[in-house]
Amino acid sequence: MRSVMLQLRDDQIERLDGDAARTGRSRSRLVRDAVDALLDGTGADPDLAEQYRRAYAEGLGVDVWGSLEAWHEAAARSRQSVTRDPW
Repeated sequence: MRSVMLQLRDDQIERLDGDAARTGRSRSRLVRDAVDALLDGTGADPDLAEQYRRAYAEGLGVDVWGSLEAWHEAAARSRQSVTRDPW
């Protein structure tokens, strides 16, 4: 891996450190995951996405958020409504 200099605001560092402490991951890992999510277009935390996939594969199918398909459909409707009626 190569090092990259990144400048963040104090509040961003505090939030990053809080998430790192809560999840047991390093700052670098969190930033790498965020960059991957941005560049892959997923916008999802890789660990949470993996947990969701694992739960789905284990036959749970539906969790407290409902089915994955229903979630994607709701997200698509939301994007359409924002496009139609931007604030």
